[in-house]
Amino acid sequence: MLIQYVFEIFYLCLIGLITIFILAFFILTRRPRKETPRAMETVHEGMEKKERNWLYFLLAIVLIGNLVTLSPLIPSTNYALWPQSTPSVTVTIQVDNYHFIMPAQPIKIPVGKVVKFTVLSHDVTYGFGVFRKDGTMVFQLQVIPVPYSNTLLWVFDEPGMYDVRSTEYSGPLNPQMYVPNAILVEA
Repeated sequence: MLIQYVFEIFYLCLIGLITIFILAFFILTRRPRKETPRAMETVHEGMEKKERNWLYFLLAIVLIGNLVTLSPLIPSTNYALWPQSTPSVTVTIQVDNYHFIMPAQPIKIPVGKVVKFTVLSHDVTYGFGVFRKDGTMVFQLQVIPVPYSNTLLWVFDEPGMYDVRSTEYSGPLNPQMYVPNAILVEA
């Protein structure tokens, strides 16, 4: 947990330094208007107003994007880089010959606990996707054949039944790779 905080503080400091550099560059390249003695026309040197507004817009997008990406608004930031604790449940799923071989039907998982999914393939590359009943995807994992161990940590925040289906075209039997009511998340 401490390592994640150190990483986030370093990242935010880096973003702050880049912001300061951009603002310093803007201030140092800004030049005042000069009057020409011949025609008494105003000559603009440095950034035009549209260029300056565009710079502000891009800077705002970069800052907002970085703050949202590191914020707890995105659930995966809580446990994506370093797990906060050891998984409460470990689920190992085999995929072979276009079939998901599940350890139980349904797999029972408690709400709000860290779950470690390990999915192993012995023949080709598959996709392992977990979907809500309305068809929206919760997460997906590319399953590369052994010797690779394909793992993913996840925390379900809503109780209910979830379906599993392949998210990677792996051959002519791929559309049949569907397991309804594969995961039961209990409150």
